[in-house]
Amino acid sequence: MTQIIDINDLHCLCSTPHSKDKIAYILYPMDMLAGWIEPASGIYDTTIVAVTGMDWQNVFSPWPAKGVPKGSPDFKGESPEFLRLLQQTVIPQVESALGISGSVERSLVGVSMSGLFALWQWMLCDTFANIASLSGSFWYEGFLDWMKNRPIPEKTGKGYFLLGDQEPKSRVKAFQSVGTDTQEIVAILRKAGIATEFQSVPGNHYSDPIPRLEKAFSALYS
Repeated sequence: MTQIIDINDLHCLCSTPHSKDKIAYILYPMDMLAGWIEPASGIYDTTIVAVTGMDWQNVFSPWPAKGVPKGSPDFKGESPEFLRLLQQTVIPQVESALGISGSVERSLVGVSMSGLFALWQWMLCDTFANIASLSGSFWYEGFLDWMKNRPIPEKTGKGYFLLGDQEPKSRVKAFQSVGTDTQEIVAILRKAGIATEFQSVPGNHYSDPIPRLEKAFSALYS
């Protein structure tokens, strides 16, 4: 049975702890997942926690940048603060409430801006062993250059990336590079010896959210 744990302004929808040593955190709108995470937790033999309530525009932006599309509010670059909140508050409280302790393999799954955040934090720390980025916002100003010009850390876990084949055809010019940006990032990770899987699937940025999540979980836990 799922339960909700409220932490500050965040809401964490948690599955039954099917596994005490594997837990996946999903940064994703909770209303899409309410009926999914409990059966999925059993299928993939992992505890699942969906975290929502965030200011998506800002907590998933790694540094300040101009708003996109043109005329949108600027990004504030609050990812460092949100990462600390996850590490120091959310993860300890959730796992304590679920009775999970000791050595735990954590995965982080994000979509769009939270998919960008998933990769950004993976390059900085080992809080999460594995990541999945669905339609990650790798068009973000300066992000590809950041990946190209920094040492890539060793990773024993897996990175999974998915992109809809219609996304590079967006009417918003800034978004049109997302296909080549994603492919370059996958190539960078593979060159560094990191286990990386990339799938191009039919549809645009918003298509088939649950089937895409299932592809990610199958890749991470198969």
